[in-house]
Amino acid sequence: MTHFLFQPSEWLGTGQVSFSMSPDVLHFRTKWIVLQENPKSFHCTQTVEIVGGDRIVNVFEVSPKDGKSFEIVLENEILGTFIGSGVIEEQLVAWEFRDKGTFEGYEVYRRADEGEYTMHAEYLSGDQSRTCINGRLWKRTSSFTPL
Repeated sequence: MTHFLFQPSEWLGTGQVSFSMSPDVLHFRTKWIVLQENPKSFHCTQTVEIVGGDRIVNVFEVSPKDGKSFEIVLENEILGTFIGSGVIEEQLVAWEFRDKGTFEGYEVYRRADEGEYTMHAEYLSGDQSRTCINGRLWKRTSSFTPL
């Protein structure tokens, strides 16, 4: 079965964000829209909305290399552009960015059920503060979106 990054679709999710420099835990909602640009590339727009706070948009270009790996490019208007690499396994898809001193981190999405993933991510900023993200993602199955 193909993972969510490699099939045109829409995915919704929720989760929590915590920070090493703060006791606060923030809750978020997310939406992924995955489009196939051409046979060798997928364009993914991830919108993250912090409950009661900001909205962040990440744009990813995902290019499979073979059945087990891919290149991923992240564009974020605040952070800039970063190139990473990813791995594909039967039950998970994961990627990492390694721009030492600027932007480092990884994301792991594990298939929980058909059309559903659990996720864990950690990012390290230039000042060495760590951001941890945990959540779940599921395939949108209808056109109804609650307000």
